[in-house]
Amino acid sequence: MLRFKALALAEIVFVSAVMAAPVFATNVWYVNGVKGSDKNNCETPQTACKTISHAISLASSGDSIMVAAAHYRESVAIPFNLKIVGADTKTTVIVGGGVGSGAVVAVPGSTSRVVLSKLTILKGDCVVENSGILTVNDSVISEGADCGGIENFGTLTLNRSIISYNNTTGFDGYDSNGGGILNNGIAVINNSTITGNTATAQYTYGGGISTSGGTLTINNSTISGNSASGLASASGGGIDVGGATVINNSTISGNSASADAGGEIYGGGITIASGGSLTISSSTLVWNYVDNGGQGAEIAGPATLQNTIVAHSPHGGNCYGTMTSKGYNLSSDNTCRFKGPGDLNDTKPNLGTLRNHGGPTQTIPERLDSPTVDAGSPNGCTDARGKPLTTDQRGYPRPGQYKHDKRCDMGAYERQTD
Repeated sequence: MLRFKALALAEIVFVSAVMAAPVFATNVWYVNGVKGSDKNNCETPQTACKTISHAISLASSGDSIMVAAAHYRESVAIPFNLKIVGADTKTTVIVGGGVGSGAVVAVPGSTSRVVLSKLTILKGDCVVENSGILTVNDSVISEGADCGGIENFGTLTLNRSIISYNNTTGFDGYDSNGGGILNNGIAVINNSTITGNTATAQYTYGGGISTSGGTLTINNSTISGNSASGLASASGGGIDVGGATVINNSTISGNSASADAGGEIYGGGITIASGGSLTISSSTLVWNYVDNGGQGAEIAGPATLQNTIVAHSPHGGNCYGTMTSKGYNLSSDNTCRFKGPGDLNDTKPNLGTLRNHGGPTQTIPERLDSPTVDAGSPNGCTDARGKPLTTDQRGYPRPGQYKHDKRCDMGAYERQTD
């Protein structure tokens, strides 16, 4: 009897403790710009809000907001941990007010963890401003009209996303940095495309990406068709490096830097500024451009390269500055002065064209008779830390699956046969 009473008392204490413990439930809120209403409770697809802003006002930290297909003409600030998920980039579009409207999406809190997925976000001064911990998945960020696509002062991760056709004119048209992305924090770009972005002003830095003091890692991505255009100077049509930057398995092509007559021009593809550092592994830098009188159409150093192709500058030379080789690089002219094992200078790479050759981004293939095939490191292609790169930019096996010579290729693209 006493044993029964003791057990019953223990059960009561346990249940009371469970009931008293705080419960941190996460909620899912629903938004439908066509059928929803902000007078609804927003708790089901059938009782959805009409605007994303109203759903955020109802949400708590850790919640998710599911956004149905529609055009949402609003700007939103996200002050706490939150996930916002659209239907897909073609149908779920957030449209800001253009010049003078501020950011379309702002993450102001330094500790806020925000995830944006399956959205297209358009038309703000800056499209996205981030001071928190922001992850962007499977999304498009485009048509920033004044300060570009993304301004990052926190931690930014891009996965399978496109940053396109953004422009920055800087402060009073004097300095302009990062048409696609201005990074002053920590940024990691994976399997993404940065294309068609521009920086225009008196002095311009980084048509596609500018990073000053922050850190930047680019994996399996394409930086193409971006431009830096200045009256007095322009550097880094694709990327202007002012912090520590690492590029792996990526393609930098068709970017340009230009300035008025007498202006200074450096790095149609990439420029490394004073205080910056750059290591490139298993990547392809081709067909980038500087105006006549410019220097380093592909890359203006200093930089460290391995297993990388640098080629096809119409003028200005492929490289300007000191290139440190860890081996197995190719330059189509003598300006890079590669001196490592397996390096090839003044050698044409015999490449195909930039387009979709499989995987989430566009790439440039080596033709079968290219000297880059089976010409990477015999010990295996690795990143800057020596970690094996077991796939190419597309996600295909490296070395190629059906090769007789089980040795990786130079560049971002790995042939699967030899």
